[in-house]
Amino acid sequence: AIQCFWMKDMHFPLDIIWLDASKYVVYILPDVSPDTYPQSFCPPSLAQYVIELNSGQVKALGIINGNRLEF
Repeated sequence: AIQCFWMKDMHFPLDIIWLDASKYVVYILPDVSPDTYPQSFCPPSLAQYVIELNSGQVKALGIINGNRLEF
């Protein structure tokens, strides 16, 4: 499905990572600010999982599109 998110009631920025059913990163949206609400953020393709991290963690961990994550 296309999983969309917004920043309602958030108090700090997030990195948002969308993954497919095989846990490959299909889209990354870094540093999404709380003041973007009510804007919604959606991936350009289908995703089964979404991970939200503190802003800056995608860069610090070196996560890029195409990486496979394990959880």
